[in-house]
Amino acid sequence: MKQAILDSLNGMSVTDWIVPGIFLFVFLCRFYYLLFFSARVVFSSRKEVIVNQKARQPITVFLTVRNEEDNLRKLLPQLLGIKDDCYEVVVVDDYSLDNTFTVLGSFKHYPNFHFSSLNEETRFSVKLAQNIALKAAQHEWVLTLPIETTAVGKDWINGFSVNTTTDNRNVMMGYSGIQRKPGYFNLLYRTENFLQQLRSVGYVANGIPFVYFEDNVAFRKEEYFKLGGYGQKTKEAYANLELIINQFITKKKTVLLFNENTCITKEVETNRDDFYNLLNRSFRIEKYLPAWKRTLLGFDTLTNLLYTPLLIVLFVFYFDLWPLFVALAGIKIMLHLILLKITLNRLKERKIFLSSLVYGWLMPYFKTFYKWYFNQSARRSKWRIKV
Repeated sequence: MKQAILDSLNGMSVTDWIVPGIFLFVFLCRFYYLLFFSARVVFSSRKEVIVNQKARQPITVFLTVRNEEDNLRKLLPQLLGIKDDCYEVVVVDDYSLDNTFTVLGSFKHYPNFHFSSLNEETRFSVKLAQNIALKAAQHEWVLTLPIETTAVGKDWINGFSVNTTTDNRNVMMGYSGIQRKPGYFNLLYRTENFLQQLRSVGYVANGIPFVYFEDNVAFRKEEYFKLGGYGQKTKEAYANLELIINQFITKKKTVLLFNENTCITKEVETNRDDFYNLLNRSFRIEKYLPAWKRTLLGFDTLTNLLYTPLLIVLFVFYFDLWPLFVALAGIKIMLHLILLKITLNRLKERKIFLSSLVYGWLMPYFKTFYKWYFNQSARRSKWRIKV
């Protein structure tokens, strides 16, 4: 078989090498991505051990809520019950029409709990509520927590605060998972949520930093105010603090806390519209990134799209070389499986191993089409507004 492959290679002309050459280039790009992006997620994420309690800086955990009285009754006892004196909780009520503010008042006896509210209906009120929360924060480090959170570990605050001991850090990234529920779109949403965060952390580890999610991300609040807050980005409908964090995040000043101690679990609605909104938000966030980052993301997507069609073409028109292509594809698949399994186990993500494989193979084609459709729709809407 080895001799047959060598004979086939020797008999190929220069033009015969075009397609195999393109495939080998794409294969090397995808293999490089696995080795230096996905693999770095495994090795760059830390599980810190607290050595000196006095060295930690306190953290402000802040939430913005609207008509969330039930979720507050579930989350606040758990959050305020963490046995740690190195944090405070700030909640801003975004003009709720239910008993949210009353529920907040029932927790005012906690010394590390503070709350406020917006007193009128406003557009883009989430950003305004976040601005109030950041101004009210008493500590230098702030940590975003979604109201949909159902579980935080006992070492959750410790996992973040122990990383505030040096001055050369501005951002700490934790993982936020989605609670498993029955339904096709829940599986799609959970998988997309995981893969977006996996991609983001891999890019941060390689000096191309950005975030897709504001949830469970800690940062120095002075960085927010240095940029003047949201400014012209106030009217962006799909993204919030991600837009600000992406303006000051750097590799050297970011700590990746992609482990079970610092992860949270959210219970969110996961119907068809929610899934598409998750995709829409990622598109909008990417739009605000610098051109060089968008170019690298585009190249990553392009090579991923080309890999499978090129492999199929090689099997059809260069069948004599199939052992070589099978060996290359097999090495890539095995590495992908190992890295994916390690990452999922570390984050205690369950029941999305196979879906992540299939989704990562098929969905890039759908997402490319849907992104084009989404951008075209946005342009038409903008044109209609101007008219």
